[in-house]
Amino acid sequence: MTTAISGLIEAARQGNWLPLTEEAKGAPGKHWAESAQCTNQDINLFVPPGDGPREDANSVKRKLGFSLNRPRNLCASCPLAVASRCLVESLKNDDEFGIRGGLLASERSELRHAWQRRASEESVERALQGCSEALSKRERSAAIARFATDPSLDATAVARGLGVTHEYLLKLARRYRKSQTAQTSLRIGAGVA
Repeated sequence: MTTAISGLIEAARQGNWLPLTEEAKGAPGKHWAESAQCTNQDINLFVPPGDGPREDANSVKRKLGFSLNRPRNLCASCPLAVASRCLVESLKNDDEFGIRGGLLASERSELRHAWQRRASEESVERALQGCSEALSKRERSAAIARFATDPSLDATAVARGLGVTHEYLLKLARRYRKSQTAQTSLRIGAGVA
């Protein structure tokens, strides 16, 4: 793993996701992975046997030893923006297996959990304004809830910010409103209102 990506990972571990997410924006579009060093490589090389989210990273490294050199060296030779995007995409998609952004699944486990817990109001705001953001599940839910309850928000911009179609955004908003109605009915039925 390169020192540059290590610094971004360390900042994320300490709760500062901005350096990693900003660097990931340097590999834009849906074809960003074509610039990765792993393109056209055997995918099995990047999914080492015995590595997973509940494994101890040091044990995995000891057990697999030199077999990790090739995939990790390929990751280390990736452009920093591509490696950052690879890691952010794996966190965003909650990928539990495989080497991503130079990290084994066992090394990424802690970051995956921290990513899911993070909630940046600034990221939600940018997504609502139409800026494409790498959102955690919590942030994505917050953006959908805000859109579903605020008729002044521009649906086209919010859909762009969330990376979904206009129709799907409307479906998500309906689903959110329906769930809120059901919760309110339950509270009233239980006399909690």
